[in-house]
Amino acid sequence: MIDFIKFKITDEALINEVWNNNILVYEGKSEKRFDDEIKELVTKSYKNLYFTKYQNRLEIKGSIHCYFNDEPHNANDFYISDCIDTIIEIKTIFNLDLNKCYLINLEYAVNINPSILVSDLILNIIYHEKRPFNRPKNFDYKIAGNEAYKQIKAYDKSVQFPNQCDNTFRFEVKTKQAKFINSLGVFTLQNLTDRKYYDKLINSLLIEWDNVLLFDKSKTIDDKFFNTNFWEDIIKNGNRNKFNNQKKLYFKKLGADNLHTNIKKQIERKAQLLKCVHIPTTINLETAQYSISL
Repeated sequence: MIDFIKFKITDEALINEVWNNNILVYEGKSEKRFDDEIKELVTKSYKNLYFTKYQNRLEIKGSIHCYFNDEPHNANDFYISDCIDTIIEIKTIFNLDLNKCYLINLEYAVNINPSILVSDLILNIIYHEKRPFNRPKNFDYKIAGNEAYKQIKAYDKSVQFPNQCDNTFRFEVKTKQAKFINSLGVFTLQNLTDRKYYDKLINSLLIEWDNVLLFDKSKTIDDKFFNTNFWEDIIKNGNRNKFNNQKKLYFKKLGADNLHTNIKKQIERKAQLLKCVHIPTTINLETAQYSISL
């Protein structure tokens, strides 16, 4: 559910306690300009978490999904119970007061296996709201819609990690400002140990998917709806409501059973699954070992 996190600590006593933990490994120094003055920054690490000390704060960032896996991939399902357990483990190791750990950036997502090839799906994801998805040439399995305070990403996770998954579509929200996280009612790491806040993240994912314009070429409707020039002309020359009105008309013509709606249902089902408690149990019967995940 949650992948990358970045948070800050401004409490001086807590900063010192975390920074002086012997488990941290020195990574190096860098310089950054603050108010026309060059300041030295020092970074330490623990596993895949990076701790950077500024003049007035300590920033900590990294993927808690990869931390949980203890390896650099996030291709498997990361249950909400896993998220919470991982945060509590980090809290215990560094004796954190989670109410003093203020979120700056956050990534949250779900992985699903659609009924079509993910490569075909991604080719037909065109807009998020009225913004076209960017398609970097050297990263053609991933597309992203950029806004000032968030980034919407849709990509083929099985291309990124072919040994970990197959035909896996990942839909992700990456925040760029604490302001957006706060608008969801999430402020601190403490909030992310409470299951009710994950409903807000799930709802946010579904809202962002609703804002996606996806060409469903399996349907026989007017070809203009599958023409990017048609939509670009509406954005450039239409009134402020024309794009959304045409989008509603397009979905109406597709009918209730369409690719966009079916993908949304899959996202909803996966989100409900991730809300279940994930309990890995190992049973030892003499020489046999069985690993069971519920």
